[in-house]
Amino acid sequence: MQDKRAIQVSIIVFITIAVVLVLYFTSTPSKDNFRPATPKATNSQPILPVAQRPPATDLNRSWPSQIAALARRAMSYEVLSSKLDSSAGRPQLRVVITSGYANSYEQYLGTAIKVARTMAINRNATVVHVILEPNGNLSGKGYQLADVVLYTDGKGDDGKTFNGVYWQASAVQVPYSPQQLQVASLWFQHQNEYLAADGKIDETALTRYIAAQLHIPELAVQLPQPKRIPLKADNQLAD
Repeated sequence: MQDKRAIQVSIIVFITIAVVLVLYFTSTPSKDNFRPATPKATNSQPILPVAQRPPATDLNRSWPSQIAALARRAMSYEVLSSKLDSSAGRPQLRVVITSGYANSYEQYLGTAIKVARTMAINRNATVVHVILEPNGNLSGKGYQLADVVLYTDGKGDDGKTFNGVYWQASAVQVPYSPQQLQVASLWFQHQNEYLAADGKIDETALTRYIAAQLHIPELAVQLPQPKRIPLKADNQLAD
């Protein structure tokens, strides 16, 4: 009886060892699995020296923290006109806007800056020149509230070599009063009606007319005196 049990145990041990050996040899990875993969063919281009690389248009580099902060002060605006000119080699977009809500130096600049960056992206223009006018009637009369130019290629007004100049911006610090704007509008609307014999404007007569229309003293008939203060943008990148 004991011999029979010993034989059964031997058979079980033998079968177990056989199963273990089979699993070991079938699960062990072959050496072929460790061979390095054949590298894929690539169509790589030679890397040019830095001096020969064209400067990339990078709007991130043209968005320092000071400019970004001003853009957050932007107010609602209306586009009066826009014109794209590609004849000079660099696409240049000129945009004239007005805003009935902007009323400070920061808001004037911020509004024009935001428009410049938006237009540069949407219209694919290398140079964007934005002029903020007091209103449509005084557009082009020399009373701009802000004058902003964005050079997305960092080549400034020259346009030939990279010099890191991305922005040129200026704005008036003191808003024009409603009365000044009324005077200016009436002045340009009626100046041709008050021409002297020599072709010059009869300013005395025109002043008297405007004073009567606005019910103000003649001494109060004063045209706005625009004095835009340039913005000195730093080179610190925004977060």
